[in-house]
Amino acid sequence: MASYKIILFFFYITFLCSSTSKAQPTFLFNNCSSVKTFTANSAFQSDLTTLLSSLASYRTANTDFYNTTVAGQGETAYGLFMCRGDVTLEICHQCVVEATQRLTSDCQFSKEAVIWYDECMLRYSNTSFFSTVDTRPRVGLLNTGNIANPGSFMRLLFKTMNETADVAAKPALDQKKYATKEAFISGFQTLYCLAQCTPDLSPSDCRRCLSGVIGDLNWCCDGKQGGRVLYPSCNVRYELYPFY
Repeated sequence: MASYKIILFFFYITFLCSSTSKAQPTFLFNNCSSVKTFTANSAFQSDLTTLLSSLASYRTANTDFYNTTVAGQGETAYGLFMCRGDVTLEICHQCVVEATQRLTSDCQFSKEAVIWYDECMLRYSNTSFFSTVDTRPRVGLLNTGNIANPGSFMRLLFKTMNETADVAAKPALDQKKYATKEAFISGFQTLYCLAQCTPDLSPSDCRRCLSGVIGDLNWCCDGKQGGRVLYPSCNVRYELYPFY
């Protein structure tokens, strides 16, 4: 009887955790311009509100990438979102809705901002950035656990991540610029890698962006058990456990 209660308790905790994670996208970081700003009740604020509403509308709920512009009374507002290549459209839309809400609050008077979640990325600006490689701002996030043999591990990581980037940059027809790959570290450990670009980039620009972000793994995560580097135009992540 005791073991039965433990099983039920475990199921209950697992159910709660899965339900919570589904209901709440995982926020990572945002960057709000403090140089390019607008005033309250300005024409750009009105255009930006329209833009963010368009990105989060039900009309975009059936896609994992979308870009749009709003040219109203002020400067043109440009915006897009991209969701991680393996998330469902439901989770994607949920993440985009939360991203627009958080940017409205956190970046209240910024003409340019980007926000990253585990499940999606969203950005806007008063200048066009579509089909352009943007490497700044950049964010590095790492697992604080250290690798026992950092030299050999980092060599394997760069080899595997570059192979992943090659696939992501030149996907099959109608496929996303997204790829994952695994590599065996030992009989007991596996390395999991992910690379993704915004779909509006050309194959060569995507690969160039990924080369930069992979190079920044040394800056971010040298010798660590997991980590990711985020650019506005592309990102990579690796872990010692399956995360996609």
